[in-house]
Amino acid sequence: FLPKAVRATRHGRRNYHVAVVGSGPAGFYTSKYLFKKAGDKVKIDMFERLPTPFGLVRFGVAPDHPEVKNVINDFGAVAEMKNFKYYGNVEVGTQPSLEALRKTYDAVVLCTGASGERILGIPGEDSLGVLGAPAFVKWYNGHPDYKDLQLPKSAGESAVVLGQGNVALDVARLLVRSPKELDATDMERDAVNAIAAWQQAGLRTVHIVGRRGFVQAAFTNAELRELLTCSEDVLPVVDPDELALCRNAASEEELSKSRMKKRSVDILEKMAANFADVEKTSKRVLRLHFLRSPQEVLSEGGVVTGIRLARMQLQGEAGRQVAAPSSDAALDISCGLVVRSVGFDILPFQGLPLKSNRVPHTQGCVEQSSDDLGGLYVSGWLKRGPQGIIASNIGDAQETA
Repeated sequence: FLPKAVRATRHGRRNYHVAVVGSGPAGFYTSKYLFKKAGDKVKIDMFERLPTPFGLVRFGVAPDHPEVKNVINDFGAVAEMKNFKYYGNVEVGTQPSLEALRKTYDAVVLCTGASGERILGIPGEDSLGVLGAPAFVKWYNGHPDYKDLQLPKSAGESAVVLGQGNVALDVARLLVRSPKELDATDMERDAVNAIAAWQQAGLRTVHIVGRRGFVQAAFTNAELRELLTCSEDVLPVVDPDELALCRNAASEEELSKSRMKKRSVDILEKMAANFADVEKTSKRVLRLHFLRSPQEVLSEGGVVTGIRLARMQLQGEAGRQVAAPSSDAALDISCGLVVRSVGFDILPFQGLPLKSNRVPHTQGCVEQSSDDLGGLYVSGWLKRGPQGIIASNIGDAQETA
């Protein structure tokens, strides 16, 4: 499948015909700035593996963050432009091949993101009840590929989220919010029911675990602060002694140079003040752990029963600290659900040039056009790696365009 009009006019060069592969933020922002740059001289065909557009905005944003999805209005304006066409249910790399696309268009811009994930490589990681955050997030957002995600019948009294980026905090927050609060969002109905059933069966505490200290954690202050305000039924806590462990000399130096991280101290101190109430509260508990690294998923009969967390210590100079094992005892947490949120990764497909699992490029250009092939370009996570927020794609797309 390739549009006939494109095939007929490519060599005439009266207009530029560009194929944009992927309909998430990178794809739409790149299309927007191509139109701004070239106006009526460019025609854009957007290809998407799924029937519906918007990628990460539709299937990656937390359901209780509807304001983030307002960017769809901007993308809709691009889709309504007269020289823009959208083709859903088309999986580039299989049918059509990337080579076929390059033979047809003046340029192909790959904006397929990073839908894979990093794994930990620890014993027990394949147990029932261990889920990757990319799959879990897509499941509760109604992604068709994850409708039948295999879930544990019970999460037990505790769930553990491994990682401390914004996605990890999203997952943890949604696991403790009440069914009534989740009903007010656009979360998939089956997901609301599953979380409600876990809570009814006893899920009371969600642990959020990071290998390094709070100074090095990837979460933003906005996401961290939301743990304090997300629900009157939730108590966010952190052990004050653990906060103190995070503040070695190198971390204090890092803290002194970061206004954002200085602000996080006030938020964390409020959580530390709640710690004394953790055993007597009737609320569901969100507990942050720092300087803890997963060593083993504990299981019986292939089903998660807990997780073992080693105590870590920070080593190295400011800005380059790493987590190294300490001699302190490990912590075992009983749980029925473990969500791994330690990073996304690029999924290769035929024709995608990769080096160390990254696409080599110069300002978004992977390969210039030739007599036989249109130029190959990248934008978004495929270009810069899986990092940043939706708005990070704007400058990225401008450069590629």
